[in-house]
Amino acid sequence: MIEVTNLEIRVGARTLMSDVSFRVDKGDKVGLVGRNGAGKTTLTKVLAGDLPPNGGNLSVRGELGYLPQDPRTGDPSQLARTRILDARGLGSILVQMEESSRLMGADDPDIAATAMSRYGNLTDRFTALGGYAAEAEAASKLEVNAPENAEAESKAAADAAADAALSGEEKDGAGGAGGAGPACP
Repeated sequence: MIEVTNLEIRVGARTLMSDVSFRVDKGDKVGLVGRNGAGKTTLTKVLAGDLPPNGGNLSVRGELGYLPQDPRTGDPSQLARTRILDARGLGSILVQMEESSRLMGADDPDIAATAMSRYGNLTDRFTALGGYAAEAEAASKLEVNAPENAEAESKAAADAAADAALSGEEKDGAGGAGGAGPACP
């Protein structure tokens, strides 16, 4: 859930919005509509915690998925599949599972045992959040959007992640303009 009370966002001396209050509950679908420069992306960045508000109160309960408007932003070494799963809060769990799996083969039995325990906990969390279904969906979207070059791959990943964040199957979403938007679990 996202709850905003008397939010104020400024860029330099320009006030983009003030006295903004709203609530997004589980299952709500929200679209941000406005002219260029109105503050849609800036509001989304504030909701995601990437930027601080200039005033007011912001409360986010649960996990919040956020896909930047420009798919070329973020960590360029990150796999497209991870970016898609990150829109549902699952990508980092998958990376941690892969790291734990690697450490389970360590020569040191303590490291291997700790990694095995951690892998089990991560797997339980991934399963509970619908990770395997989301991973299959991400793989199918990347197959359908088979890119011919890196820019096309980045756009295909962004489009698929936006679809994933707003699909409502595992999580319900609050969408933004141009593919930017938080998803509220």
